[in-house]
Amino acid sequence: MSTPSGSRTDRLQWDRPPTEPVPAEPPPDAGGRGGLVAIVVVAALALVAAGLAALFTGGGDSGGEAADDCRGAECGAGPSQGLEPQEMEIPDDRLGVRSLGALTPVPPDGWTQYRGPGADELLAEDAHALSVSHTDTWISYMMVGRLGEFALEADPEDLHGTATEIVDTWVFDYPYSSATGVARSEPELTDTVVDSHPAVLLETRVTWDSLENSPDTYEDVALLLVDPGQDGIFLGVAAVPESGTQRFEPAVEALLATTFRHNTFLP
Repeated sequence: MSTPSGSRTDRLQWDRPPTEPVPAEPPPDAGGRGGLVAIVVVAALALVAAGLAALFTGGGDSGGEAADDCRGAECGAGPSQGLEPQEMEIPDDRLGVRSLGALTPVPPDGWTQYRGPGADELLAEDAHALSVSHTDTWISYMMVGRLGEFALEADPEDLHGTATEIVDTWVFDYPYSSATGVARSEPELTDTVVDSHPAVLLETRVTWDSLENSPDTYEDVALLLVDPGQDGIFLGVAAVPESGTQRFEPAVEALLATTFRHNTFLP
C-alpha cells in the first residue's frame, strides 16, 4: 500500500475498681464466712481487671488498640494495601493495544516499527503498526488498534456488516486514492474465535489499472474484528502488495494469534 497518513485506613484505660484493704484478721463482729466472701470478691475483681487490661493492650486479642474501632467486613483484615493499575508492557516481539489489553505477535521476515503504540492510525485509535518497505513510498502494512472512526456504528452483533463497511472505506477512500481503475474482489468473510472471543476475518484482493509510485498491480488485504467484551472492538489489518506477497499469510496468522486480558492490577 502507499504510505498512509494519520496522527491521531484512647487506648481504653481500665481503672481498677477501688477496693477496701483486706485486714490481716477479720474484725471481731465479722463472721468467718463473711470475711472469706469479701476476699473472694476482691480477688475476682482483680482477675477481671488484669484480664481486661491484657485484652486492651494486645495481650489477648491480636486486634490491639484498634479493637474498639474495628467495624464492618474488613474488621481484623489488617491494613488495606490498595490496588494500583499497572501499565501494560508491550514486548519487542509484540504489537499492543493497551486500552483492550491486547498483544499480537510480530510476524517474521523484515517487519519494522511504523507507528505507535498508542497512535491514531487509519480507522483506529490506540494503534500500533509495522511496515516493510518496498520502495520509498510503497510498503506492506500491518496494524492493530481499537476501532476508532466507526466505533459508534460497530455492532458486536453484526461484525460482518461492520467489516464490509470498513473495507470499502479503506479501499475507496484511503491508500488507493491516486489509483485508477480500483476494484476489489468479493470479500471472503470467516466467522472465527480469537482467544475465546467472537471474531470475523475479512479477506479481499484490491486491484488497479495504474497507481502512482507502485510497481504492483494488486494488494491482498485482511481485516480482523474481535469483540473482547470491553466496550471496544479490536481491529487488525494486514495490507500486503504483490511485491511482498509471501508476507501476507504470516501476517494474517499473527493477527489471529492475538491474546487479550494483559492489563493487570497488582498490590
